[in-house]
Amino acid sequence: MRARVAAVVLALFVSSPAPAETPAPAKATLQDVAFMAGHWMDASEKHLSEEVWTAPSGDSMIGMWRLVTDGKVRIFELLSLKQEGEGVVLRIRHFDPSFVSREEKTTPVALPLVERRERFARFTGPAVGSPGEVTLAYQREGETLTVTLTKGEKSQEFRFRLRK
Repeated sequence: MRARVAAVVLALFVSSPAPAETPAPAKATLQDVAFMAGHWMDASEKHLSEEVWTAPSGDSMIGMWRLVTDGKVRIFELLSLKQEGEGVVLRIRHFDPSFVSREEKTTPVALPLVERRERFARFTGPAVGSPGEVTLAYQREGETLTVTLTKGEKSQEFRFRLRK
């Protein structure tokens, strides 16, 4: 089941038609997305989906996500949030279990922050390696972080609990 989740995540980043118009970047600072900081987990007997974000420092935050199924890693992501001008940009690189990058050396997925509210951030930008756009939305409610990945008509939701 979780191996299929990894396949869906990758497919969402590399396929689907482009929407009509890309939203304009939102004016924001790292403090607007600091709610994402923490060690977030979704675990069961057979899988672990884990995302970790550092607190803002300087002009960036650093994150990682991994999916482990039946005791074996299926996919890694390294993520960064960086203050750029009056906005924030999310960059992502995917790696297979041998840590081979799925994206080209000079082209990470880059998603500008396009919408922000209290404890909510939505990043949207072009997919890498195919036409279309990718959206990642983060919503924090108490000790739950919901991450929604959308590409075209396809959507995948991840619900994490704060690790204490």
